[in-house]
Amino acid sequence: MASTLLLHIETSSPVCSVALSRSGTLIALKELAGNANHAAMLTMIIDQLMNESKIEMKALDGIALSAGPGSYTGLRIGAATAKGLCFALDKPLIAVDSLQSLAVGMSSIQKNSTLVFCPTIDARRDEIYYGLYLQDGTVMQSSTNIILTADFMKRQLVDKTIVIGGSGAIKCKKIATDRLFQIDLSTTPSATWMIRLAEKQFVMGNFSDPVYFEPNYIKPAFISSSRVIL
Repeated sequence: MASTLLLHIETSSPVCSVALSRSGTLIALKELAGNANHAAMLTMIIDQLMNESKIEMKALDGIALSAGPGSYTGLRIGAATAKGLCFALDKPLIAVDSLQSLAVGMSSIQKNSTLVFCPTIDARRDEIYYGLYLQDGTVMQSSTNIILTADFMKRQLVDKTIVIGGSGAIKCKKIATDRLFQIDLSTTPSATWMIRLAEKQFVMGNFSDPVYFEPNYIKPAFISSSRVIL
């Protein structure tokens, strides 16, 4: 079977991250943390990554994009860049859920089949985006948004230990005092975590049409209305 060469773009958070993988294995990574200027830096670090790896863009088999939820501006920049590359190179677009990708990173650090991983993204005020995933990648709750309450997810998973990570974890830490909650403040978004998910989608031929693709914002920018889990 021929090897698969994919470029991965992660701009859903303040981290601007790009990676190259071959047949599901990381071969190169370049990222800027700390509120990186995605508009100014993304194409530059893609060029640097490809040049340092001595790989031509035309050799790529596909472009994988962290497709949301997350930063509205970051997602727009990432999507515009990925779509432009797909059109220019005539390559398929692979959309990877940003929270599911972060869950891969969290579960790769804590390998425990009894845990449930809850990646989060701060959505301003008392709101977060979140999802729920098992160690094997099973999706228990796809990406959605909630307003945090003291009963956050307890009714859903009364007998499971939940590991909460991502930029919304600080908010959760204030209310997640129950013994069934753990807080992961060390795992951050990275194009590295996209590789396994993107490779699987590539093999399955699960591509997005770059003409119609839009990131999964979950809600419009600057709109505060939310769904509450009681």
